[in-house]
Amino acid sequence: MTGPTDEERDRVRGYLMSQGERYDWVELWPRVISARIDLLGSFDGVTEEQAAFDPGGDDWSIAEIAHHVLNGARGTAITVEQLAKGEEPPERTRVDPQREPPTASFVETRRALAEQSVEWAALAGTLPEPPSLELTRLHQFFGELHCRAWYLFQRVHDQDHMGQVQQVKDAAGYPDAEG
Repeated sequence: MTGPTDEERDRVRGYLMSQGERYDWVELWPRVISARIDLLGSFDGVTEEQAAFDPGGDDWSIAEIAHHVLNGARGTAITVEQLAKGEEPPERTRVDPQREPPTASFVETRRALAEQSVEWAALAGTLPEPPSLELTRLHQFFGELHCRAWYLFQRVHDQDHMGQVQQVKDAAGYPDAEG
């Protein structure tokens, strides 16, 4: 998976920052949650065999995508919460971990992601309003982002990986569903 071009990066960063400054948590919430629901829906009916399918090259398996999104979302939630309070997130918080093999079955990872999604959905109701938008945290592609930009980043991240799941499903050799 490659990163965005400079133009894409600047466009997405501008979107994240401006929308995060314009809208409060409750107004951002439906956008973020709908992307997560769509991502979870892209996993519907995927078997362990299909999740493990390696499309080749630098492309990730569906199991790797789910594992990545789960770990990244956990770190992003910590980052959003800390920044909103005006506190520095822990230095070692992983907000966009790189490709790594899953540590659990696809069924277990999908369940953990659904559980994390329930926590993520509740997060907006626990954050201060107005939050501190002064403190930022560096994102590896998009630069410095404040708490609401990080919150909205999860939407972009989930949508990006939902597209990646579809590419795997469309790849030559993708296994048929068991049954």
